[in-house]
Amino acid sequence: MANENKLLTGMLVGALVGAAVSLFDRRTRQDVVACGKNASSKIKGYIKEPTSFTNEVKQKVEDVKDTVQEVSEDISFINEKVKELKETTPQIVNLLQESKERFISKHQRS
Repeated sequence: MANENKLLTGMLVGALVGAAVSLFDRRTRQDVVACGKNASSKIKGYIKEPTSFTNEVKQKVEDVKDTVQEVSEDISFINEKVKELKETTPQIVNLLQESKERFISKHQRS
């Protein structure tokens, strides 16, 4: 149990040290500040107008549903084409075999 605590502690310390070291770069600091300000303004906007947050969540859920539906339709289409290929491939093989045999027999007669 003590080892698990050390592992978790070590991971947290490592993450904090890594974050601190990355902040030595000026551009990274500016990006972090900009992202923080952006998140802060969004949160303030959601507090002032909670329905905008619920509307955005509903829209994202609808987008995900649409994407899942499209993927499902695409998979169904591919499955149908694979099924068709499985059915037609033996027919094509038979047709080619018959054609080959016919040409060979004609060639042997001449």
